[in-house]
Amino acid sequence: MYKKTAVALTVLCASLGMVPAHAASHPQTFAAAVKAGQHIFMTDTFGSRERANNGVSMTCDTCHINGGRTMGRLPNGKRFPSLMNAVAIFPRYNPRMHKVITIETQIRACVKNGLMGHAPAYGSQTMTDLVSYLASIARGQRVEPNGMPR
Repeated sequence: MYKKTAVALTVLCASLGMVPAHAASHPQTFAAAVKAGQHIFMTDTFGSRERANNGVSMTCDTCHINGGRTMGRLPNGKRFPSLMNAVAIFPRYNPRMHKVITIETQIRACVKNGLMGHAPAYGSQTMTDLVSYLASIARGQRVEPNGMPR
């Protein structure tokens, strides 16, 4: 009975993007996901085409400078907020899409439209690792669905 309840709780928490309390006893698992997510963030081009960035394919870190911890900059020089509170403000309304979106939808749009690459699938290990990394840099941020980036 306990095992079925634990499995159901894990599935429910995962669908809500939460880490269940019983999973906290395995911090290496989350730490490994964060490390993998940071590596993906810093190095993966997602198959992007070369752009006017000195002929180099772009990664998330190309625009989201310092692993997303500082103010970002587009190739055209336009500046935008860091990713420090990104996971804390989703779900949120996206005026360009005219709907409420999740952090996963935002990541997919950024990879597809910003990097011009192949976006990671919902529920994929790559997506889980990226969200885990973003959650790790948001520690201590106030949870504010539909809030503003800082």
